[in-house]
Amino acid sequence: MSHATTRIISLIRHGKVAGAPALYGRTDIALSTQGEQDLMRTLSKLHEHTAITQVISSPKIRCAKVAGEFSREHKIPLAFDAGLQEMDFGIWDGVPFDALGDEWNNIEQFWHNPASAHAPQGETLQDFASRVIHSWENFLNHKNTQHNTGHSAIICHGGVIRILIAHVLQLDWRNPALFKQLQIDYASCTRLSIANYDQAQPQIHSIGLQHY
Repeated sequence: MSHATTRIISLIRHGKVAGAPALYGRTDIALSTQGEQDLMRTLSKLHEHTAITQVISSPKIRCAKVAGEFSREHKIPLAFDAGLQEMDFGIWDGVPFDALGDEWNNIEQFWHNPASAHAPQGETLQDFASRVIHSWENFLNHKNTQHNTGHSAIICHGGVIRILIAHVLQLDWRNPALFKQLQIDYASCTRLSIANYDQAQPQIHSIGLQHY
């Protein structure tokens, strides 16, 4: 299919963060220097292969900073979408794993059954999936010609990408395997396309490829 009549969509996870291993959801942690470099290289390589015509980013700094730098450098329109933020992990959010103490048992339950166990004061998987899918549907249904063709780079988070993969493939997003067995590395790209005609369905070409 021609790029002129097909929308290319790259779902890009942010780079490695500058913090101890933890669940980073609402916590607005920055990227490490290496993480920024890796994310910028991924964007640059994708742009060289198929020119990016639009950047959409989570507003979290680990996505937004590099998104802003890339869009300014290449004079590409940039928009932020709060619906594409990572899951809110409540009292676990941003706390280093080594400091979680007895809460670690509850996190284990969450990994085994994320649809029924969630962080105290955090977001349920149902609410998270609904938020992400709502943003995705708004993006696909946008009538702006810029959205309907070209190459959109969406810079977001691992959990967001997993939910979108499940949604596009009509899989059960409650399945724990999506979170335990589907590897979405830092600064990796999941590539989709969708033809520009009514009722066209997105096609997934690759999942979690690294370009840096």
